[in-house]
Amino acid sequence: MPEIQRVAGQNGDRVEERREHRSHRRPVARQAARSHRHARKQRDSLPWIIGAVAVVVVLVLAIGLDLLLSSGRIHPRVSIAGVDVGSMSAGGATATLDKELGARIAKPVKVVYGDSSWDVTAKQIGLSFDDADQTRRAMEVGRAGGFLSAVGARIDAIFTGVDLAPTPVVDEEKLNETLDVIAESTDVPAKNASVVIEGTTPQVVEGKDGHMMRRDVIRSRLLAAFWSTGNRVVKAPVVVDRMHVDAAEAGRAAKVAEGMLDSAVTITFDEKSWKFPPADIAKWIDIAPSQEDSKTPSAESTLTVVVSPELAEEPILKKLGSDVGRPAKNARFKTAHGSVTIIPSEEGIGPDIASLSDNMTRELKKGGGEHSVALRTTRVQPKITTEKARGMGVTQRISTFSTTYEPSNRPRVNNIHLLGNALDGTLIKPGGTFSFNGAAGQRTAAKGYQEANAIVKGRLVPQLGGGVCQVGTTVFNAVFLSGLPVVERHNHSFYISHYPDGRDATVSWGGPDLKFKNETDHWVLVSVSYTSSSITVSLYGTDPGYDVTAEKGKWTNIREAGTEEIKDPKLEKGSKVVEEQGVSGRSIVVKRIVEKDGKVVRTDSFFSNYRPKAQIVRVGTKKVEQPETDTTTSTTTP
Repeated sequence: MPEIQRVAGQNGDRVEERREHRSHRRPVARQAARSHRHARKQRDSLPWIIGAVAVVVVLVLAIGLDLLLSSGRIHPRVSIAGVDVGSMSAGGATATLDKELGARIAKPVKVVYGDSSWDVTAKQIGLSFDDADQTRRAMEVGRAGGFLSAVGARIDAIFTGVDLAPTPVVDEEKLNETLDVIAESTDVPAKNASVVIEGTTPQVVEGKDGHMMRRDVIRSRLLAAFWSTGNRVVKAPVVVDRMHVDAAEAGRAAKVAEGMLDSAVTITFDEKSWKFPPADIAKWIDIAPSQEDSKTPSAESTLTVVVSPELAEEPILKKLGSDVGRPAKNARFKTAHGSVTIIPSEEGIGPDIASLSDNMTRELKKGGGEHSVALRTTRVQPKITTEKARGMGVTQRISTFSTTYEPSNRPRVNNIHLLGNALDGTLIKPGGTFSFNGAAGQRTAAKGYQEANAIVKGRLVPQLGGGVCQVGTTVFNAVFLSGLPVVERHNHSFYISHYPDGRDATVSWGGPDLKFKNETDHWVLVSVSYTSSSITVSLYGTDPGYDVTAEKGKWTNIREAGTEEIKDPKLEKGSKVVEEQGVSGRSIVVKRIVEKDGKVVRTDSFFSNYRPKAQIVRVGTKKVEQPETDTTTSTTTP
């Protein structure tokens, strides 16, 4: 409804129209006022906007100019270790850094600790600089990251400069060797308090704190000193190395050990029993930081007192003998006529030393009176199972060689057979080295070896184990034909005609040895067989496919054998007996060419120099007694 009623006539219409017009006048006025104020604000802020735009324009122009001037070059006011490389090309920066930093590291850095000092050179630690990385990082200033990041970096460079650390390259092995030398003076490791058992009496050994050099700290300080233009002296940083077991803890453990040694212990199995006195038990007790404490070596440690299975096993098993269980049997290789088969392994049953040690520890800690612990048995797995043997790659014969001997020399034959038994079945792992002395062991009378002639200092004399060189020569020739690398070999002191020329080998306990390396990817088996007059050595494994050729050189350096006479009072004067034939001295080179697939794998030269062996002649010195004759004279009396 209109606020005023329309009235008749034109006057009413005018009145209504006039009222309506006045009702719209106020809003229009307010809008005009607002427009006026807005315009005034725009006029007031215009200088600021123009200024900001001007700054942006100037900044953009400056950045554009900077980009133009720095194109292909490092941004101005960028340096590395104080060496200004701003506005330089990559090549120029590298040359400048090589000269400046090279001159700095040419001077040694002194490391001091107390009264000791060490001059460390860049060469000693293999120090140099990564020119490419240093230059790349310098080039990235003002270019890396987004636009705002790059602009910020350029502004920082313009107003404050940017100094980058160099990129050192160090031979860590050489650096550690240098630090090891310094540590010999700086490091004194902490010594924990401990317990030792003398006889059956535990005694506490006092501990002491130590000190150790901080290797991480001295490393960074040492490198920083090399590119420094100022102080080139570095103090070795040392910190206290605290002991983790004190005297109180050691005393507690000693009390426990003392209680465990108050009486004997008896081990029982079925109807059998074995008694061990405290003197034996004392050798089995192990006192050491607990396993949990060893995981956090910086923490205080507690000592555990236990019967150690490792310490107890050998003496207990020795006393028990074969009365408990049965030993496990390894899988074995049986060879015959160049073929090889596997004799399966057998699981054994033996004393459970681990559980016995645990039970014994608990029983002994109870204290008071005699102790008894029941022995349990456990399954014992062989070291070489059938499955493991199948995976060792011992499938075929690689090489074989035989030598002969006189069956009438029984002591020598005995020794050869014993050596053959000792070597037979020896396995050499991939990459492993065979040692004749290591495999055969010392030749002793206790093992059954007898005296037989052997070469000692160029003479044939009776010696325990005589005949060993016959076996050594047989092994060497089997290795020679296999193509495997020979690590060590020595020829006899004089030439022996019944061995291949230049292919003999002498060995003796504590002296010359025979060694070869298994360079294949599979195990190698040494197989030995013998008769009353011959011995054969074969190598089995996975054939490496070598073709072996031997080239024997000519005899050189021939030296005639002299004669050595030995006076023998048992022989009549004037008689002579040749005891040993002489052998002339000589030298020879035997080459071994090893090929595979038509290509030479290796060429070996085996040089043998044989000394002359004098002929030994026994000369009689015994006087020859003349036979008595009857010289009776008769006189005739006229």
